[in-house]
Amino acid sequence: MEEWMNFYQKLSNVNNFKIPRCILLPATIRIEIHGFSDASERAYAAVVYIKCFNESGQSQTRLLCSKSRVAPLKTLTIPRLELSTALLLSRLVKKVVPKLQLPIHKIWLWTDSTIALAWIKTEPHKLKTFVRNRVADIQALSKDYHWKHVSSKNNLADLISRGCNVDELLKNEMWFSGPDLQTDEYEDNQLFPDPSYRDELKIAVTLLLTEFF
Repeated sequence: MEEWMNFYQKLSNVNNFKIPRCILLPATIRIEIHGFSDASERAYAAVVYIKCFNESGQSQTRLLCSKSRVAPLKTLTIPRLELSTALLLSRLVKKVVPKLQLPIHKIWLWTDSTIALAWIKTEPHKLKTFVRNRVADIQALSKDYHWKHVSSKNNLADLISRGCNVDELLKNEMWFSGPDLQTDEYEDNQLFPDPSYRDELKIAVTLLLTEFF
């Protein structure tokens, strides 16, 4: 009850939110979309940013939108929740990008779950039903996007999935301007998923019959 009252009393501070309407720099020459997904036992969330570059070499990142859902009552493993939020992000980006009516150079989708990332890059027919269905949808929705791994500290969706009050959100500058992703974070060739990702792989049994004469 005390936690709820504390949250309720700070709700009025939502009036202090100021989000810039202008999302592009003058003389913008390149535009990217960056989406982040994260999950916890309580909720899962997706957040989308637009990043632009101009002729002078300047760059700017702005918050576009976010979406969250309460974790289902039926207990799911964290990797399955991470996969569910990856699907949520894929749907959100697919819906938002056409509304911008802007030439987008690249679309990057980020997750801090190496297991979910490994599933997304696996052929659906090799996976068990729950994971297979979601991976198939994700691959269909994001076939032209780039899925990458991001460190947890730079995953902005974590703020929503873990939960926070209005004051905490207002003080989080990175929430509004996005993380400063370095070039090396765009490369995940050396990342290896937790071995538990194999739990959702189908086991194929091959039987070979031979006849001797």
